[in-house]
Amino acid sequence: MGDLTPFIPQESETVKRIYAWHKAMGDAEPERGYLGASIVGHECDRFLWYTFRNCVQRDFSGRLYRLFETGDLAEARFVAELRGIGCEVHEVDPATGKQFEVLALGGHFSGHMDGCAVGIPEAPATWHVLEFKTHNAKSFAKLKKEGVRASKPMHYAQMMVYMGHTGMSRALYLAANKDTDELYAERIRYDAAEFRRLMDRAERIIRAQQPPERITGRRDDFRCRFCDAKDLCWGTGEVAVPLPGKTCRTCCHATPEIDQDGAEARWSCAAINDFNLPEELQRTACHRHLILPGLVNFAEATDAGDGWIEFTNCSDGAVWRHGDGSGGTWSTEELIAGGGPLEGRKEAPCPDFGISDDLSLIDRYPWQDSEMIWNGKPEDMGDALESEADIGPHIQPTASEKTDAWAAYEYGDHGLLAVIYLADNHAAIWRGKE
Repeated sequence: MGDLTPFIPQESETVKRIYAWHKAMGDAEPERGYLGASIVGHECDRFLWYTFRNCVQRDFSGRLYRLFETGDLAEARFVAELRGIGCEVHEVDPATGKQFEVLALGGHFSGHMDGCAVGIPEAPATWHVLEFKTHNAKSFAKLKKEGVRASKPMHYAQMMVYMGHTGMSRALYLAANKDTDELYAERIRYDAAEFRRLMDRAERIIRAQQPPERITGRRDDFRCRFCDAKDLCWGTGEVAVPLPGKTCRTCCHATPEIDQDGAEARWSCAAINDFNLPEELQRTACHRHLILPGLVNFAEATDAGDGWIEFTNCSDGAVWRHGDGSGGTWSTEELIAGGGPLEGRKEAPCPDFGISDDLSLIDRYPWQDSEMIWNGKPEDMGDALESEADIGPHIQPTASEKTDAWAAYEYGDHGLLAVIYLADNHAAIWRGKE
């Protein structure tokens, strides 16, 4: 086949420069210093902890930054439309003249409401939290079919947090289809138990000094595939600890101070006896930085002393020390820039996974020893078994197991595993490796 490059439409220089401008503007925005209400409904505790500890690299294209801005620009139109039908709308806090803000847990948890309104036609006398969103056609169709809680659990959690902190008992979710401009509105009722669950979760994540458990035991799980933290969470072997940089928030000495009054989020440092680490210092950290052991996936912390932590590799039992780089120790800079003590060694997670008769069916197919060959909806799994593995409805599984979270069916001895993840309404087929 000949070279098709001349026939492929090329991005103009004007478009390239506009995208580059958006990327420069977006990248210049400082990282959030708090756990946000907009993400507290995320399904993975570990991802939220990584985000709060500034472990996740923000790497959006200029086009994506522009897309985010498109959603922000739509808010003014939503406000004008609500006012146009007779609602009283406040998009800023009258006391501050700025966007409504909720703060909790010593300022380490925060969120910014789109506004509040009264005069909503379905309940004119009730004040509502306002949440505005734009969707593509596929997302909008799912929203209409399933409602906010099922189709957009993070948006639902966001509104629950705002209602809980403002005392309002209802929220109005107003969404637009970006492809057709069709609108969707849903009123959300406050649930005190759900609010408490979300805030307890936020506190647990903020207080944690080590990463919480992974949401799954497999790195190729569909929930991990597009996660921004997957390399750090699972390890790649190319970089010992793939962090975007050295900050106080990944240091053993730093603690978020939750039990305090005031809106300013404070961090204390045990190494320098400082109760209020300045934000500029947090972003660079000092030479005393000792990485949180839970961020090292290929070794276990086995000893520690003044200014050092001793680790033992899971793969070969090699012992090494992390410190400031002197005395033969590996510094944080070295761990996040290259392979460090992992260089040239076989990658292995901790603890090592093996196949045992005592393990559940799912645990008998860890990511090191199997591969996903299909994932989709449970109702499509029968067809997938037939097309991907030539297993028809007449073939019975050799083993099966069911819990509250999943149902698993094995075909052959460590050959093929079909799993239905009940809570997620999702299914996958795994093939064991030789």
